[in-house]
Amino acid sequence: MSENNELFKDLPQKIPFYKNSKFWASILLVAVGIALIFLFYKTVIQDTMSDEELAASVQIVWHDSIWVDKKVRPDEATIVPSFTFKIKNTGKRPLQYVGFNCIFVLEESGENLTDGYVEAVKTPLAPGEVSGEIFVKGFYGYRATSKPAFIKNMPNWKPVKVKVYAKSKNSGQVLLGTYPIQKKIEGIKVVYEGQEEPN
Repeated sequence: MSENNELFKDLPQKIPFYKNSKFWASILLVAVGIALIFLFYKTVIQDTMSDEELAASVQIVWHDSIWVDKKVRPDEATIVPSFTFKIKNTGKRPLQYVGFNCIFVLEESGENLTDGYVEAVKTPLAPGEVSGEIFVKGFYGYRATSKPAFIKNMPNWKPVKVKVYAKSKNSGQVLLGTYPIQKKIEGIKVVYEGQEEPN
């Protein structure tokens, strides 16, 4: 009998599962896995917006256009087209970090004149809300000796229009619309023939 007792003395005692380091390592691994899945869902799945959803969620509700100064050289005037607009969230989810690419093209030929980009809607825009003004200007435009020289040559200006594209963090670009750029220069009031003010 004493020999049997000595055999059982060498067997290790069973440790409770909650005191086992492998148990806690497994729990930690599972918790990290769940956290990573949640983070992936929050940042990728939930924030992902398809092109179709983006197109249905962004509507331009007001716009204006004007040619603005671009300071390049002191001995000449350079003006570039600009487009200012507001959007309305017509979707079911808030909009945030939407970029707008404006491509300014010659109306007759469709040739690109210039383009401009801005990332807007930095704070969430809830469904049904209208944004503040979003301003985009082109990089290139027309050069002349002075602003009055543009006015003299205005009848020869080729009509320009702008194609406005939107892009969310995970979507492609979607066309929101095409709008004409007015023949107006910032800071100059143009008086056409027959509109002169009486002396």
